[in-house]
Amino acid sequence: MSRFNEIEIALVERLNALKAEPGKIINLTDLSPRLNALGYAKDEVLAVLLALEQDGIFVFAPGNRLRILKALPE
Repeated sequence: MSRFNEIEIALVERLNALKAEPGKIINLTDLSPRLNALGYAKDEVLAVLLALEQDGIFVFAPGNRLRILKALPE
């Protein structure tokens, strides 16, 4: 499994733990520190976040937040 896929899985698991669903807003401060604690660098996490945004899963919102647009990948 690639490092990117590993981070994507960890990110989606964290979003699921935060009960992310369409319409919900998630603070990035609820995501990044936990992923950094797992050993993932900020730039690695950002690359995955940008890819998921490009897929239309969420959009970045003001105040370091994410607005979930559709169901998370499994």
